[in-house]
Order: sequence, then C-alpha cells, then structure tokens
Amino acid sequence: MSTHNPQSSLFEKRPRSVRWPDPSLSRRSLVVSGATALTASAAGCGFFSTESDADGGGGGDKGPEAPMLAERVEAGDLPPVEERLPKEPVVIKATDSIGVYGGTWNTAITGASDGPWLWRTLAYEPLLKRSRDWQTAELNLASAFESNADASEFTITLREGVKWSDGEPFTTADVEFAYNDVNLNAELTQGIPPELAGPDGQPGELEIVDDYTFIYRFSGPKPLFEEDMSRGTSGQRFTFYPRHYLEQFHIDYNEAAEDEAIAEGYDGWVSRFTALGNLWNFMWENPDLPTLLAWVCKQPVSDAGEAVFERNPYYYKVDEEGSQLPYIDEVRYAIVGDVETMFAHAINGDYDFHSRHFNDNAHRADAVDNEAAGGYTVVDLESTYSSDMNIAFNMNHEDAAVREVFQDKQFRIAMSHAINRQELIDVLWNRVGEPAQAAPMPDSRFYDEEFATQYTEFDLDTANQLLDDAGYTAGSDGIRTAANGTRLEFTVLVADDALLGSTWVNAMDMIKDMWAEAGLELHVNSQPRENWQSALDENDFQIVVWTGDGGSIDETIATQWYMAGGQAGGAMFARQWSAHYIQRGAQDEEMHEPPSEPIAQQHDLYDQFLAEPDPDARDEIFRQILGIAKEEFYAIGTVRGPAPWAIVSDQLHNVGGSMPENPTYGTPCPAKPEQWYISEE
Repeated sequence: MSTHNPQSSLFEKRPRSVRWPDPSLSRRSLVVSGATALTASAAGCGFFSTESDADGGGGGDKGPEAPMLAERVEAGDLPPVEERLPKEPVVIKATDSIGVYGGTWNTAITGASDGPWLWRTLAYEPLLKRSRDWQTAELNLASAFESNADASEFTITLREGVKWSDGEPFTTADVEFAYNDVNLNAELTQGIPPELAGPDGQPGELEIVDDYTFIYRFSGPKPLFEEDMSRGTSGQRFTFYPRHYLEQFHIDYNEAAEDEAIAEGYDGWVSRFTALGNLWNFMWENPDLPTLLAWVCKQPVSDAGEAVFERNPYYYKVDEEGSQLPYIDEVRYAIVGDVETMFAHAINGDYDFHSRHFNDNAHRADAVDNEAAGGYTVVDLESTYSSDMNIAFNMNHEDAAVREVFQDKQFRIAMSHAINRQELIDVLWNRVGEPAQAAPMPDSRFYDEEFATQYTEFDLDTANQLLDDAGYTAGSDGIRTAANGTRLEFTVLVADDALLGSTWVNAMDMIKDMWAEAGLELHVNSQPRENWQSALDENDFQIVVWTGDGGSIDETIATQWYMAGGQAGGAMFARQWSAHYIQRGAQDEEMHEPPSEPIAQQHDLYDQFLAEPDPDARDEIFRQILGIAKEEFYAIGTVRGPAPWAIVSDQLHNVGGSMPENPTYGTPCPAKPEQWYISEE
C-alpha cells in the first residue's frame, strides 16, 4: 500500500508572506526570526565535532570529511572543509544510522539514451526538495522561500556560501544567467518553460536584489510555483548553469563563440553550448562542467564500458555530526546494452542499488531466489502507474485520413474491447494483475472506478459491432477499411529497451492477433529507446505504447494521459496539441489542425487549475479535466501488474526500504542517496 495520503494535497495550505523554517535542520539547529541558522554549541559539541551521539553506523571517528578529500587538503589541493561548506549547510538526518565514508555505488545503464536513470540517481538538487513521502517540501539550495498574499511574487534567498564543484561561489549571477541567457534564449530553449510562465503564458519578471536574493514576479497568481521549484528539472531551472564556466560558449558573452564552435567540429555555438552545458546532458558528457550535485562526472557516459562520478568536494550538505556528505566516494554505471545481461549481473550481486529495466514481474522470482547468493535484498516499491502499458493512437498524424480514424472515439472503444486483458495477465504478467485504463488508480484521491475500468471487458462481438456501425467495412482478407478509404493497417512503435520493453513487445504481438479478429492489421516495430524517442519528437509514428504515468502521486503534474499537455513532451496521443499548449503556440505553424473542442476546454481548465490558490478548489477543477478525459477516452490502458521492485545490496545502508516508483518522484532521489553508505556491518 502506498504511503501517499489520498486526501492530502502535495502542498498543504500555509499562511502567505511567511518564511519557511528549514525542516532539513536537525536538533542541533536553531530557527531565528524565521530564518535558519546552525548552532555550533548544541549538545556541547562543536559543529565539526567528530563525537557521535547517534546509534549504529560508524560515524563516531570518521572526522568532518572523507579521507580522500582530507588527503587533498593535506596536499594543498583543496581548502579546509569548513571553507568549502556554506554558511548554513543543509543537515541531513540519517534514515537509520550515521554512516561511514568510502566505497562505490555500483549500478548500470543501457547507454547514453538511459538518461532517466542518471537523473533519478544523481540529479536532484532543486531550490526546494520533496520529502521522501512526497507530501512536503524542504528548503534545499534556497535558504528561504517567501510568497506574497496572492502567490504572484516570490522572494527567494539562496543558501549563502554554496559553491560549484570547482570552488566558485553559487550566487544570483548564476540565476540571472540561467534565466535570461538560457531559459529565455529561443535558440537554446524551445518555448517558455511552463514553470516559469505566468497565467498569461508569458515569462515572469526576474529581479536580482543582491548576491543571494532574487524576486520572481508573475502576471497573476502562480500558487504551484513552490511545487514546481521542488521537482526535478523544474526546480533546477535557475540553478543548473554555472555562469563563470558557460559564458565562454555563449555568443552574447564571447563574440568568437560561433567561430570557435565550428573550428571544434560543432554546427555552431548553440550546438556546442548544448553539448557542453545543456540541462539534460551536461553532467553525463562534460567532466569540466561545474555542478552542485553530490557526485561529479569523471568518466563520461560516452566512454565505452562504464561511466564514473566522484564525490563533489564542495557539496553543501552535512550529516547530524557536521560531517560533509556524501558518504559514498563514487557512483559507477556499467554500460550494459542487453537487459538480460544486466539482470544476470544484478543477481550475481554486482549492483548496490538498482530499480530499472529488469525490475518487472517476469524477473522477480529469479531475483528473490538469488538474494542470499547475491548478497542483496529485493525491496518492493510502490506502483504509481495507472497501467503498465498504455496504447496511444497519434491523433496528430501527418496523414489527415489516418488522423480521422485515430480521432474516432468509437474506433478507440472498439479496439479496447478487442483486447483480452486476462490473457495478457495469464501469459505475460504471471497471472498477477488486473485490467486497467489510463486513469487514476485506487489509492489516488482522484480515483473513479468507472473511468478506471470502462471498456476493459473483452468482447469481440461488441468491438465488431461498433466498427460496423461506424462504417468500417471488412474486405475479403478480413481487414477493415474506413469510410474515408483508410485501410486499418497500422504500426505500433515500442521502445524495446525500456523498463517493460520486452513485455510490451510480447504484449503487442498478442494484441496483434486479437485486433486481427476485429479487422485491424497491426505491425510491431521495436526500436532502441533513442530511436523511439526521436520518432516521438518528430511526430513520426502511428501508434505508440508507454507506461501509465500520473496514476498516483503526480496526477496533476504528469497529465499526459488525461489531456494534451503534461511532462516529457506531452501526450503521446496528441504531441502537436500538447506543444500548442505547453509552448503557448510557439510551434503552431507545424500543427496539422487546431485542438479539438474537448482538448481546448481542458487547456482552459488547466489554466484555471494553475491559478487557483485553494487546494480543494484546484482538485475540483482537475476532476473536471478528468471527466472530459473519461468521456473522450483518448488512450487505451491494458494491465496494472504487481509493483516494481529494487535490488539493494546487504552492504548498502540508509536506503530505508520501499519508496514510490515514479518518474516525477525521481526514484530513488527523494530517499537522499547522499546519506547512503556502504559497510559490511
């Protein structure tokens, strides 16, 4: 059962115009006049005391920093740790026990296209940070975060003394550069990032007050800005671009940037800047780029064999004894393109924490059987997906006749009835699972049983009757043709190296036979993730499958199965309509036709949702959006199977057991890997 409280909002109501206390500070900290400040005298210990008052672990004699950094201090390569830490470090309370320094966190990726796992394990250092259960936000890179009465203006104070991994200070100069020169630069950022746009769709106004304080103003209320600033890339829009390093690649600061880029083999300054400092790939491919993360790239992903990330000597967090985090020296990602090979390494005990690619029901029994031999534990995670495999028909396909078929609700309903979900469960889900549509799941506060189960009954007679009534006539070969002359012969695109890639390929092979009974000829095209993603980005596909994001915990954020919008480029059933909304018309010239009336109505409602300050009223607006999704039936869900799981080495501590499996949550980052440690005890 999920720890998510269906009745709670992601952000509880709190009085406006108040400064947040920092919930990350321990009992050795003090809240003074609404601000946060560490005290060095609590419990009779100096802040950098090496005396431990915690039970367990090995922190009592570990000292204030990792031995590998102490050696560099001794050699004169680094300043003392007290000079590397900010004025008020973030204090991280150990999940179970104070840790010890050293060791390697071993895990794996399939290659350069496996960015999501790199993001989930390393890249979560926003202004605010979600708690482990995702219910509250904590101050992080921000030491204060204030809102005016109507949530249209936010005053944000950066944590004074935080430094980039090369020792340069992190200040509002970096915020200004990130905002004006990256996020609002049309050549570097396509469209206005939604989290930075006001109710009118235009970017807010940034005012730099001093080196550590800035104000961000919207044209109207933006009550969810706090939430935005605590999530993944959204919360790092202001903080991921080290100005002192990146100015050399930016044409506005280096007039020779274009010529230099071309001389180095790039298409121009934009491609060089993107390759060396882009939000999505900088940390994986450029060891020279400074970062604020716990581990810094030492060996890029593009290097064959493995990628290596080493502790950041200037990381701004400490444990309850005042010792600098992270505990673990380095993170190593073995590059393993084949999922079965990756799984073989996992059950051999080669990975310390891993919850990607092979953690499906098909592999679970073998993983459990090998726990003792592999020296690990299988930890069940909490599923947050509406369905393990949703099917999207491209309503924005370039062929108008194909669009007409895919936009036909009766066609979609018929295809849903033509799927024998119980057979899928029996054959591919090991007889564990239930039929489910692309709708909020039972532990969501937005759960609607009728929505979640509609059209899931396997009924070929109903499917065929619906198609007959809608004018789809069968030919001599049994394949139907639409009234507009379109033959029902389509191709489904599957990412074969995704988490459930092999299951999806097999499932669509089975559905291919089922749909043939209803008069549709299906071809299954499995592709590596990067090819699959490219087809999506170019809107070059007919049918596609993916997990049912937004089933629980992030329903109002990952809306891409409920409306043309949401994360990851928007709805797969309507990429262009999603871009129209997310980018406020920036790509309308590429749109084949304007959004349908229900889609446009949802866009208006979501604008109201974003501007509504009252959480209960917001929920009611979102239920209206879901009501339209239920009526329109944009996409087909299939099976909600068992929750995924993770492998946790017996030597890895402070993981803390189960956690939600969710891309918005960023499993496992909210579990604070910086305080995980490795010990044989």
